[in-house]
Amino acid sequence: MTDLADLIARAAESPPESGDFREVGGVLVWIRLPIPGPLNHINVWLLETAGGWVLVDTGMAIPEVEEAWRQLESRLPALGRVERILVTHHHPDHFGMAARLAAARGIEVSISEAAAAASRLDHEPGHFTRVLADFADRLGFEPEPEFGEFLSGRRYRSIISGAPPRLGTLVQDQEIASRAGTFRVSLHDGHAPGHACLHAADTGLLVSGDQVLPHISPNISLYPEIADEDPLGDYLDSLDQLGALPAATVVLPAHGRPFTGLKTRTDALRAEHEQRLGRIVEACRPGARTGEVAATLFRLPRLDALNRLLATAETLAHLRYLERRGRVSAVGHGPELRWVSA
Repeated sequence: MTDLADLIARAAESPPESGDFREVGGVLVWIRLPIPGPLNHINVWLLETAGGWVLVDTGMAIPEVEEAWRQLESRLPALGRVERILVTHHHPDHFGMAARLAAARGIEVSISEAAAAASRLDHEPGHFTRVLADFADRLGFEPEPEFGEFLSGRRYRSIISGAPPRLGTLVQDQEIASRAGTFRVSLHDGHAPGHACLHAADTGLLVSGDQVLPHISPNISLYPEIADEDPLGDYLDSLDQLGALPAATVVLPAHGRPFTGLKTRTDALRAEHEQRLGRIVEACRPGARTGEVAATLFRLPRLDALNRLLATAETLAHLRYLERRGRVSAVGHGPELRWVSA
């Protein structure tokens, strides 16, 4: 383990409070920002470069995070020398404050092309209604009226600060030099299109975003905009790629504490999804509607509209994975569609 990795391991024993930070070795800063609900926080990272600092992820554009950044500006001198913002993916807790922070500094926001495209959620009049109706018919569920706020992008746009004034593109194998290591970009799908992870082979660090988390599985969902894709298959492929990194790798996740044992964690995440897949196959032996399958995985009546949507979309991602591999098939259309095990 490198000296920096050892310092990070010590810092992980006492993580910063939400809205606070920890300096690590003079070349890395660990910041925590608030998130509403049980997730509680997101970790964002400052990496020192030859000319300043790179900020990785930004938090959600909500009043609590805006206030946290105001307080941090007065206490953390490195924020005055941020020369670039890098966003792992387009979800609002990562991308939300990017435009505002970048505009205030006149700097670029770097994000993968796929992630940038996913953030453009405006639709032509009537487009969303047509796409959602076709999606629901093909995959066998009746969308709740509340789903429209989230799937149409209205909720998303309310918690991001807009489009960054200068947008750069992260590409596979791009290198980002810093005093915390030379980080190589890898792009992965599954949790979000074009999710960027950053691995520094020289210091043994991996900024994993949401792709690998220490205690929870990131949401893997099938949505109308990727209706013909296989997000769970893509995600499991990414676990194989990331799990092949050296055993001593120290993971800097977006939620939770830094950790080691990357291969053990990727194996556990794969096993969790394999268990879900097995439960779905059993549920579909006599044939089951989409909502019935979801109910075998999640306590739907206890969930609010957003989490019911996430549960339904994650169920659909697992059904698509099984369908692509000939383990289940869909019979019928709309709410009466049934999934039948092979």
